[in-house]
Amino acid sequence: MEEANDLATLKKLISRLGLKDDRRQSPRYKVEIMGNYHIDEANHRICQGRCWLVDISKGGLAVKMSDAAVQEGMILHLQFLMTKKIVDITTRVVHLEKIENGYCVGVESLRELDDIVEQLFPQ
Repeated sequence: MEEANDLATLKKLISRLGLKDDRRQSPRYKVEIMGNYHIDEANHRICQGRCWLVDISKGGLAVKMSDAAVQEGMILHLQFLMTKKIVDITTRVVHLEKIENGYCVGVESLRELDDIVEQLFPQ
């Protein structure tokens, strides 16, 4: 499986398509890109910090983080640097798995028909 270490490389991989994971309906790409996250509740920031984007497909993505305050159903705001521009995406936590040194958090777009890849690479 090919890997991307920045959003520019990821964009090139996605444009070529392929790299299917048999468990998923959409191709899934393994990446390692640092970003930031935060969660707000009732106009109050309850947690924030660094995260690592670790895989992505059209349906969602997974990030690694160390914060235990994240729970399924929460709205998670993510930020990644894309060639001198910060890309913000808003997602919903759908899966949470305890891993060594933190959590692997699976998220999806807030709207069912949205393609999360298009949010990362807006036209």
